[in-house]
Amino acid sequence: MNAPRGTAAHRHLFCFGCGYSAQRLARTILAEGGKISGTSRSAEGMQALDAAGITPWLFDGTAPVPPKALAGVTDILISIPPDDDGDGVLTHHPDLAQQCRHPAWIGLLSTTGVYGDADGAWIDESYPRNPLTQSNRNRVEAEDAWLAFGAASGVAVQVFRLPGIYGPQRSPFARFRAAQAQRIVKPGQVFNRIHVDDIVAALRLGMERPGAGPVFHLADGSPAPADEVLTHAAELLDLPAPPAIRFDDPALSPMARHFYAECKRLDISRAREQLGFKPIYPDHRAGLAAILNEETSNPE
Repeated sequence: MNAPRGTAAHRHLFCFGCGYSAQRLARTILAEGGKISGTSRSAEGMQALDAAGITPWLFDGTAPVPPKALAGVTDILISIPPDDDGDGVLTHHPDLAQQCRHPAWIGLLSTTGVYGDADGAWIDESYPRNPLTQSNRNRVEAEDAWLAFGAASGVAVQVFRLPGIYGPQRSPFARFRAAQAQRIVKPGQVFNRIHVDDIVAALRLGMERPGAGPVFHLADGSPAPADEVLTHAAELLDLPAPPAIRFDDPALSPMARHFYAECKRLDISRAREQLGFKPIYPDHRAGLAAILNEETSNPE
């Protein structure tokens, strides 16, 4: 019996790197009767995947997964970041298309960090990439390698450039609970973000439209200052906002300084027009309210 149109029951998705976003996607596909396999770098991680209904495979970047792991796979998601030696999946699986007998779709999770700083401008996917760090230069190389792989093999490859990801157990609420919330203020600085469930929705749309793209921004439609987001989270928790820390404060960590060195506003028109993507959570207020409701209803 054929699976109903719009469901994932006919799919076997293989996730190279089955982390936060991939497991959220897996949950929806499993609920529709699809099959999920995924990799972890450790035995403990494999046990956690197995407990979630995901067939686990070890992949630590030193050797390929066995051929039987890829038997019957219809779709592939890559969320393992590349390193200075390149993309580990391509390095160990240059014949991936043949191993999977020509998968219908390959999705690569990348980052909007490939652009570097845009000085607050609205940018689309054609904006020149100018990464400021080695890790983001590695991302540029991985994007190009996967797109070249798709062109050479005839497999549909889509690249999804993501800003900061937030969702249940990964939001300002978690930082408040861990007493790690910092309200850094830099006038004129804004960020896009994306709720993990909007990533899931967009990936599902990409799987159904493999010929679209091939590069997409996935983000909310409302860039906002990080301190505004943190202040709103404090209000939802009935807590005072943390004291403001100026961006030029010498006590600020190098990591925080790097994070605030880039400012851009992401145009998501291509994802809207080609995928039919419409953010479930179009701004941080909607996203934070949903996260708090889920965490309150299902405390871990």
